[in-house]
Parts: sequence; C-alpha cells; structure tokens
Amino acid sequence: MTVVVDPSDTAATLRRRLFQGDIVVLTRLPGVRALAEHTREQLADLFAPHDPQRAHEYYNPSELASMLGRWKPQFIHSRRAGELVREIIVQAGFLADRSFYDAPKPRTSFPQGHLTTGVAFAFPWHRDVWYGAPAQQVNWWLPVFDVLPDNAMYFDPPFFAREVPNDSETFDYYRHNAGRAHTARQVTHETQPRPRALDHTADHPLTVLPSTGAVMLFSGAHLHATVPNTSGRARFSVDFRTVDSDDLHSGSGAPLVDVRCTGTAIRDFHNVTTHNTLSERTVIELFGQPPVDAMLVYDPELQGDTTAGRG
Repeated sequence: MTVVVDPSDTAATLRRRLFQGDIVVLTRLPGVRALAEHTREQLADLFAPHDPQRAHEYYNPSELASMLGRWKPQFIHSRRAGELVREIIVQAGFLADRSFYDAPKPRTSFPQGHLTTGVAFAFPWHRDVWYGAPAQQVNWWLPVFDVLPDNAMYFDPPFFAREVPNDSETFDYYRHNAGRAHTARQVTHETQPRPRALDHTADHPLTVLPSTGAVMLFSGAHLHATVPNTSGRARFSVDFRTVDSDDLHSGSGAPLVDVRCTGTAIRDFHNVTTHNTLSERTVIELFGQPPVDAMLVYDPELQGDTTAGRG
C-alpha cells in the first residue's frame, strides 16, 4: 500500500489503486478549495463571534449537539454544496455520466471530554463497508481547517484485506435509516448500532494530513478510525462518496473480507449528470431484494424531524 499525491492516472486506474489499498491525495482541484471555503463561512456564521475550532470552550455538549443538529442537514442538502461536489468529481477526471455520488457530510471531532457522540461521533476502528457501503465505494475526505496529527484520522494498512473481529452483524442499513431522526439527541451515549472492530490495536497506524484545499481518496474497505483529539482544537472536515456504474456492473471493487451487515447504502447515490439514482431493478439485481417494510432511503420529513444529521 502506498500514499500517492497527484497521480497522472486515468480515473479507472486511480480507482484500481484505491481498490488495492492505496491512498490518493489530490491537491490541484479548485472545487476542493471552494468547498472548504464555503464550509468555513458556514461555520463562522454558526458559531459567531467565536472561532469554530474553539467552539467547545463556549458551548456545552448539549448546546453543540443542538446547533450542529440544525446546521448539518441544511449543509448536507444545500444546492451549493452539491454543486461543488459535482465539480470536484469532474475536475478529478471521473466520468460524470458513470459517476454516482452521495451528499457531502460535514464531520466534527471535538477534543476529548467534549461532545463525541451523535452528530460529532468519534468513530472507532471500522470499515465503511460495515455500514452498508458497496465494495466499489470511493471515499473523498477534505479538511476545512488545517488538520493536526492529534485531531485527524488514521488507517491500519496491514488490515486492508485482512479479517478483523468486528460486530458488523449488528448493523442493518434500513433500520439505521429509521433511527437517524434521533442522532442530534445523542449527547452522552450512542443509541444506534455503530459497527466497530473488537479489541483491535494498530501496531503502526498511518495518519495522512492533507492540507486545506486538498482531498484524500481511499476505499470504503479501509480500516480507519478517528484519532483521539488531544489538540485542544475542534476538527472540521467534509466527506462524500462516489461509485462508478461500470465498477458496479463488472464487480470491480475492494475485497470484502469480514462484512456481515445487511442492507445497502447504494440508493443514496445520485448520478453527477442526471441526478437520478440507480434503477430499483438494477439495485435488486446487484444487492438483492430488500425487506417489504424497509426504509430504503432516509427521509427526515417522513420522520417528522428535520434536524437529523450524521456525525
């Protein structure tokens, strides 16, 4: 496994790298800088007159959960954030008519002792594929402010394609959708299943620190975790995911060595050009028939709660 900066690969070759465990950092995409700037402006308004990176010094965990619970869904579904994500994907050389993306998610990691649950969940060692992500998923992660070694995230490269004990069997994506309306209320403890590695310790964890204005790409099968934040500063980042329809149909993707969750997140992805989702017929052919009463896609309005967000 290697960390590659600004490779000259085609998008197809780049994805093959990612499916083999490489991590790619792209530093020359104007859309990435624009998305970081857009997010900083939003955070400045949210926490004014305070520095967002010091917000935990002025608000208690309940207040932070309430503020982020209102703001995050607005950001996730905003027209501007979606436009910038689509620009980034195209600027990276991914074919728009074959690329599907999910909505950008703002993430928050407060220093230890402050809010670390619900909308600011500090993720333990996990793979996104334990959360219903497809093997073909590419994760795009960008810092909003300069990231530090003690408020970033890290990887365990030797376990990319090596089984680790985990409790992914506790997670069903459709039940997760049904419970997401209450995420912002989880201030002191988690009420939803959060798949994690069991008793896992990384001997040599790898931390990658992309600069503000750069974006890091990695497979959804990578074992990774939130670094315990001892920096004294809140970390804000944005991530989104893509899948290529050719990869889905050909079966290309990262190895799935220890996935036992049920359900699939693929219906959350929209085409860059048409904004359409994959047809239900295609989803069933690729991922199987869902339960009759399943909530296939999360809809906050159906839940009667528009404040829901994800950490």
